[in-house]
Amino acid sequence: MQNCQLTPFSLLSAEVFVADSKSYPLSFNGRGSEYFKIWIVNILLSIVTVGIYSAWAKVRTQRWFYGHTVLDGQPFTYLATPMQLLMGRLIALVVIAVYALSSHFMPALAVAIMLALLIATPWLVIAGLRFNARMSAYRGIRFDFTGDVKEAAILYLLLPLLLPFTLGLILPYMTYRQVRFVIAHTRFGNTPAQYQGQLKPFWRIYLIALGMLLVPAALMGVGVLRVASNPELGASLLGVGVVLFYAALLMISGYVMARVGNLYFNHSSLGAVGFESRLRARSLIWIFVSNVFLLVITLGLFYPWARVRLARYRAAQLTVQSAQALDIFTGSRVQAPGATGSEMADALDVGAGFL
Repeated sequence: MQNCQLTPFSLLSAEVFVADSKSYPLSFNGRGSEYFKIWIVNILLSIVTVGIYSAWAKVRTQRWFYGHTVLDGQPFTYLATPMQLLMGRLIALVVIAVYALSSHFMPALAVAIMLALLIATPWLVIAGLRFNARMSAYRGIRFDFTGDVKEAAILYLLLPLLLPFTLGLILPYMTYRQVRFVIAHTRFGNTPAQYQGQLKPFWRIYLIALGMLLVPAALMGVGVLRVASNPELGASLLGVGVVLFYAALLMISGYVMARVGNLYFNHSSLGAVGFESRLRARSLIWIFVSNVFLLVITLGLFYPWARVRLARYRAAQLTVQSAQALDIFTGSRVQAPGATGSEMADALDVGAGFL
């Protein structure tokens, strides 16, 4: 699953068709060369400080991306401070270090820590969503996330545990429930979001995605069976199947991100304000494939441009539909949560996972 970092693109999401609505296009005006300077300095200082500067690096990066994401002439704002992230990262680092050491010297303790982290997954997801929401603002009004651990336990612990027993067929339902959960508990100021999407489109998305894996899987299967009788042919089929499998994963990533992203945005509402998402699978697939190619030939130096390309495309495909001005929202003061859960979720790659 992908990490649960909520961005301005995934915090505001709605589509309300109003006869007299006005369109407000979202835009991202950052440049790869600008982000490259931030990125390379972040890497160097993180190395020199043995990772301590990584908290400042994350804040600089988030503020840059939020600040270059503009809606109706106003940028989004990232409000977290480096010290908030640093404390959370230090605690997460201690937990990971204890687990790594105990896996060599006290296996029983390592198993206990792993089980504890598994059980804590719902809390980590909630903590990450809440922290990232409350640290995001637009026109001086913060977002918020009000989901509870009990519901998250069903969606992020119980349902994923059923994946192998259902041969993955529960994935569309799981994704649908997670999308609905995140949106239904997201608020912008005093205004709660709502989701009106249905389950059926999610089934269509994941069945098509599964179909993309059939040919590579069949080639790998035949290759394995032929290795004994015809090693050369078997190895060739297996090699082609592996190459096609990884190529299919890139295509599936672009396809699922586009289709689920559109369902996420186009069937939600935030008061009387709506959003229209026009993500195209082939465009995202092209961005993913070309980014991977350019990352390989530049030995990773293309990374800043890769992130900017994706951010610019996603922003360009999202439009706000509202019959009223976007300054109609109001909000009360929201207490900033600690970053421990959020940073542990990042460190353990625990997140909402659908965008």
